[in-house]
Amino acid sequence: AFVLPSPGYREALDALRETKTPWERVRPGRTFRLDGVQLTVLAPDSSWTASQRDANETSVVLRVDYGRHRLLLTGDAEAEEEAWLVAQQGVGALDVDVLKLGHHGSRTSSTAALLDAATPRLAIASVGAGNRYGHPSPETLAALMARGVPVLRTDTDGTVIVQTDGRTLQVMAGGEQWQIPQEDRVP
Repeated sequence: AFVLPSPGYREALDALRETKTPWERVRPGRTFRLDGVQLTVLAPDSSWTASQRDANETSVVLRVDYGRHRLLLTGDAEAEEEAWLVAQQGVGALDVDVLKLGHHGSRTSSTAALLDAATPRLAIASVGAGNRYGHPSPETLAALMARGVPVLRTDTDGTVIVQTDGRTLQVMAGGEQWQIPQEDRVP
């Protein structure tokens, strides 16, 4: 619904066609496995997408599972898509160790409902230095602080690397490295 006929998009489709590389539209519940890592598509659903007017509200949301650890990658999802996501997922499906904040940590994303469902132990804001939007928003940062969730920001901490062997979870940013302690999740 929001695919724009940009030159880059056309070039990508042409490259796929020329190399005979198959592609598919992702749908909630679709899983992909690669080297023991499972990617699960949680959103968007086509019926949800059809009713939207804002491309951010149709972001692809992925849960990444590897061993004992989970990450939630929310793209540019905003409040409405987050509410849909929380309503659609069963108890525990959004419970993650690391949350990549939606829409760069804007005030329209990373809502209380999502934060309560995800209960992340670390949040990451992918945001450009000196961005004109003021991302991440003070409201989002305050909500995370109130829940005791540390936030790493690419504008101030540089590249953030999350690494796991399925048992331990390590984070590298700003020239430092540390391990996030293991926490058992309810199945």
